Amino acid sequence: MTEKSRLPLLMAAAAVVVASTAYAGVDNLRLLGRNTQNFAHLMDVEVVGDRAFVCNGLGSGLEVYDITNPSSPSRTWTDGPDAWRARSYGDTVLFLFCRLDGVVLYDISGTGNPVRGGQYDPPGNREALEGGALVGSRLYVAAHQNGIYEIDVSNPNSLQKTGAFSLAPEARAWNVEARDSFLFVANGRHGLAVVGIEGGLHLVTRLELPGLANDIVLDGDVAALSLGAHGLVTVDLSDPHDPVLLDTVPSMGSAWGLGISGKLVICGSWRYMELFDITDPTSITLAGWDNTRTWAHGADIRDDSVIAVADWRGMACYRVGPDPGADIDIRPEVVDFGTVGDSDDTTVVVYNRGAGRLDVVSVETPTGISVEPDSFSVGPGDSAVVTVTASGPGQLNEYIEWGSNDPDRPEWNQEVYKNNTAFPQQGSLAPDFDLEDTEGNLHSLSGCRGKVVYIQFGASW
Repeated sequence: MTEKSRLPLLMAAAAVVVASTAYAGVDNLRLLGRNTQNFAHLMDVEVVGDRAFVCNGLGSGLEVYDITNPSSPSRTWTDGPDAWRARSYGDTVLFLFCRLDGVVLYDISGTGNPVRGGQYDPPGNREALEGGALVGSRLYVAAHQNGIYEIDVSNPNSLQKTGAFSLAPEARAWNVEARDSFLFVANGRHGLAVVGIEGGLHLVTRLELPGLANDIVLDGDVAALSLGAHGLVTVDLSDPHDPVLLDTVPSMGSAWGLGISGKLVICGSWRYMELFDITDPTSITLAGWDNTRTWAHGADIRDDSVIAVADWRGMACYRVGPDPGADIDIRPEVVDFGTVGDSDDTTVVVYNRGAGRLDVVSVETPTGISVEPDSFSVGPGDSAVVTVTASGPGQLNEYIEWGSNDPDRPEWNQEVYKNNTAFPQQGSLAPDFDLEDTEGNLHSLSGCRGKVVYIQFGASW
């Protein structure tokens, strides 16, 4: 697959029912094994040796998985407050960045369970510490709206805040990397911020970037940043006073947590996990991808190309390389017919991302939905266009169940709607509603008729 190409979500109807396409490709990531013991809110993962340290944002905090056999990862231990990101240094220390409980240090040097050390919990309990970088005995923490906190970790049992630097008013610090005497901050919608350490924390420069800069990894003088819906970007940091944008590449999903090994950058991208090659940082290439079960947030890659992914509702291990068997992927994931008269047709594309032949052996449909054909084969790296028909006046909110020989996902459930009144259909008049602005003033949608309306939703963290 070429470096900037992306797979279309929908194809025009063909004269024949099933048609091959030449640009599907093989995903080049092979699923080894999953663990879905914890089925809620896994956010980030850090791989250290044969252990994967997984952050849980709602419930069990830090989770440890034994990945000695990555085909069968097993959860061995949990502890700590709700956590959004983890960062290890060597095989001795791990920092857990918590949703509203600051940062916790763990000693991971032993072969047993991690030993919990000190914690810095900001007063007021309303500050989200998102990530950080260790320089000597100082941990520089992304404190989101508050910029950068300096925390003394020389006593691992007593973490003390010793300084702070406000990036306000352009402060949305999500994560930090350090090199020499500089901090490089993924600063949300404000792009990249460079902060100097020597002589006290001070702003060196900023670089505007598209999207939401929410994670950063370094490869020497090159930084890779995830930008949410805007994909991945590389930046030349050889002169920290003058960072230069090198390349951007869109992502299939919303690019989030990153991991790096050599020139390979792994990215949790919500419905996808994506692998990028930055050997030439001026020309990022997509080296592999896989569709995940729910929302892949964080990912990390070990030097032997084993990858661990935190997928919101479980964790999974992969290895770089094509899936030797069939690997089904269907687009779009949601089919909404809107209002249906006697009958309406649309098309979906069934991709085979694997290196083996895909056999779709059955398609089970709810009443009022039919699929033609309901059994077929797709060669490695190829795809087929299938016609889906909706008929009848009844309201429908169910699933089409695709059965195949994909060993990882023998049943694929695709959402299907028709005559659904629960949400507006594309092209229809939006229902009227009222919203307060940040100053408490009430606005109605109908009062804005004839104007372009832009609505941005956010959260307090």
